[in-house]
Formats: sequence, structure tokens, C-alpha cells
Amino acid sequence: MTVRIRWQEPLCTALLATTMIGTCQAPATAQPAPGSDGYVHVSPDGTVLGADPYYPKDGNGGYDVDKYSLALDYSPYSMLLYGKATITATATQDLSRFDLDLRGLTVRTVTVDGVPATFRRAGEHELVITPRTALAQGARFTVVVGYDGRPEPIGTARGRVGWLGTPGDSAVATGQPRSAMTWFPVNGTEVDKATLRVSVTVLDEFSVLGNGSQVSDVPAGVGRHTVTWSEDTALAPSTAMLGIGRWEVERVTLPGGRTAINAYHPCAADKRKIGGRLPEVLEFLGGKFGDYPQSAAGGLFLDRSLGYTHGAQTRPVYGRTATIADLVYATAYQWWGAGVSGKMWRDALMPESIAQYAVWLWDETKNGVDLDRRYREMVAEVSGDAGFWSPKLTDPGKGTEFAPTTKAVLMVHALRRLIGDDGFFQIMAGFPVINPQGNQNWHDFELYVSAMTQLDLEAFNHAWLDGTVRPPDDLLYPGPLRPSR
Repeated sequence: MTVRIRWQEPLCTALLATTMIGTCQAPATAQPAPGSDGYVHVSPDGTVLGADPYYPKDGNGGYDVDKYSLALDYSPYSMLLYGKATITATATQDLSRFDLDLRGLTVRTVTVDGVPATFRRAGEHELVITPRTALAQGARFTVVVGYDGRPEPIGTARGRVGWLGTPGDSAVATGQPRSAMTWFPVNGTEVDKATLRVSVTVLDEFSVLGNGSQVSDVPAGVGRHTVTWSEDTALAPSTAMLGIGRWEVERVTLPGGRTAINAYHPCAADKRKIGGRLPEVLEFLGGKFGDYPQSAAGGLFLDRSLGYTHGAQTRPVYGRTATIADLVYATAYQWWGAGVSGKMWRDALMPESIAQYAVWLWDETKNGVDLDRRYREMVAEVSGDAGFWSPKLTDPGKGTEFAPTTKAVLMVHALRRLIGDDGFFQIMAGFPVINPQGNQNWHDFELYVSAMTQLDLEAFNHAWLDGTVRPPDDLLYPGPLRPSR
């Protein structure tokens, strides 16, 4: 969504006609303007929220991407990546210039609708493109970017995200936020979701895993082949993934007869017992959240520690220490995270809290865990820890978007006890259904919960979502959570 300000020219009046001979001249045609550097968010009521306060240069205005089509050639031994990105988009304003986000890598060529365009690099990751002919509002256009180099990951508080390569072995694009810009030019905002098709040419001894479904695997000269994956459901850039390695691939039959694809690094073959439980996890979560919202399922299990599990759309990525809890979380993320996503990165904990709480629901049903007891014990441990309570769930801070996850999960359980199971599970299933592959923020979630429950939750939201201290006892221990005296 792009913000446009429309100026209204004064109308000609009879009074003007008495002082002027002839007709009023039409105002000069507005000149095309550059698209914004940084995506400007606007609320449904028209309120301009501005760029993401954590990463104001991420994303770009002036256009909406429909599809990314990537042709990549990767050498695991030199770790060099050669890429051609074909990006189909629609101009949302008259555009004289627009930006894409690409960190590092060398751009060799850029064309717009087949015509060479002027380009330059600016700042940390801006690729500034000036087409030879300005683009009219509403026009569909195609950008082709040729680039190469050794992709580098981005360091975060959770660990490294983006392109992770090991010489002579695997290369994996994973993690969030901001991971996509390390390996292809992108409109780096969660709000501009688009389909993704990736073709990778690599040595025959290596296989490729991507989002969605495998389209083809064809020879590409002596000792090489090209593998193509396509995700035809629009995804947020942070849920894109790619895995190049000597994977051991396993197909798993899901409820209803569909097939999921899991892949394992040879040194992570012991994770097959976890990946093999995907049908059970999908059936369980379907009973809580409704029909599975994605076109495919499966996962990639690595031999390295990541510091996180990446809930990539249709194909999560797991580190060496992954457990069944990670499988449950990443699968739940397909509803809450990849399905309904945040708008800005300060909203990250909105879907994250529910996806993480799915692990509690699993423990409750499968392992007989008393969640009220777990909750009270966890609260007792952190009751006097001011640092635990100080981050706002609605605004945890740049670089620490996921740090207060435990506080967020406690909030979800307190909300469940406050509104009751009937209302709670209606919300868990209903919110993704009315926002399929959409973007929502904390305010949207609060409005939905209040509408569904018909309760005044202002005090709860203030204490838990916006609060920086331990919530008062009546909101910390609603209903059954109240400790016995």
C-alpha cells in the first residue's frame, strides 16, 4: 500500500470569469516521482503509520511485487553465487525511479521491460533503479537483475540469518528478519507478499530444497543439473528459504494422502524420528487451528546449530538441536507467522506467541502436562525479575524482536484463562481464516479478541502487551490460575 497525497486544484468561478477572458487552463501534468526508500505502512482507516521503526530502510514504496523468479548457479567449493532475478510487479504510482533491497553481491545488469536501466547502490542494501521510461501508475512491469558474489549472512541476537555457506558442503538461506536480501533482490517488507520460483544449477552430487513444490530436475551439462521449486502461494520475504546440499530426502504421507518432503543433512539423519512425526503434528494442530493453510509441508534438518528454528513457508529449517517441540512450533507457524504475518517487525511476537504456545497445547494433550501448574511455576521464577517484565510485547526493540518470547507465551495462557477455552480456540482458528496470507498487527489482534469475546480487555492489554512491569495479580492469575491459599 502506497501513500499518495492528492492536491485539489481550485475550481473556476463566475467571479473569475468576469476578470479573465478565455477558458481556464488545465494544471500541468504531475511529474513521476521516485518510490519511497522504506515501506510506508498505512492503517485501514487511512492513518499513516510510516516506515518500520526498527528497519526504516527495508522495503520500498511505489510498487507491489507479484512474483520473484530466480535462476541461480552455485558452486559449493568456491561459494560463488551467480543469479538472475526476474521480478514482476505493478506500479502503485507514477514512478521515475524505484529501489530494491540487496545486501552485498555485485549487480552487473538491470533491465526494466527489456530495456537497460540505470542503477546504483546506496546505503547498506539499496539498489536504486532508474528506468529509461517512467512507469505509469497501474502498469505491470518486469525487472531483471543480474548479480553475483559470495553471499554473507546478517548477525542478529538470535544468531546468523540469511545465506549460510560451508565450503564444499551445504549452503542454506534461512532465518529472520531480513534474510532474503542476502541472496536475491527483494522488496524487503513483510507486507509485500509474492510468489517465489527458484531454479538452482549445481553439481549432480548436490540436491536442492525450496519453498513449495519441486517442479523439475533436469540435466544442465556434464555433471550438473538444474532443480526448480515453486511456491505459488504468496509469501513474506522472511519466510523464503533455500537449501543446497547432499541431502537425504524422505517423503512422508500426510492425513488425506498428500505427501510431505523432509530432507536431512547426512550428519542429522538421527532427526528422522522427529521429521517422521509431521503427520501426527499436522493432525493435532488441524484440530486446534483448522485446515492446514499451505500448499505443501516438510522440513530441512541441518547438522549445524542455528540458535532458532525458522518457520519458512511450507518448509521450515531446523538446527542440530531440534526437538519435537521445534517441529510443533514450526508447523504451527504455518498458520501463525507464515499464514497471518505481522506488518512491522515490532509485531513479530503477535504470531510468534501463538506458534510457541502450540507447544504448550501439544504438551497438554500428548504429555499430560498441567499447563496451569507450569504457568504458575514459571511466573514464580520470574516474579521479581524486572528485566523479564520490562520489554513491551508490542514494541520489544530493534534487534530483540523475539527476546521476550517467554513473556509472550505466558500472556497467551493468561488470556486463555481469562476468556475461557471456547472463545480462546475460536480466536486461534478464526484469526488466520479471516486473514489468509495477510498481515496484521497487535492492534488488529486486540480488536478481534475484544469483538469475539465482547469483553473489555483494556486493562489486560495495557498490563500484558504494553506493560513494562509485572502485571497485577488479578491479571496475572485470572480465573483458574489463581494460586490456592
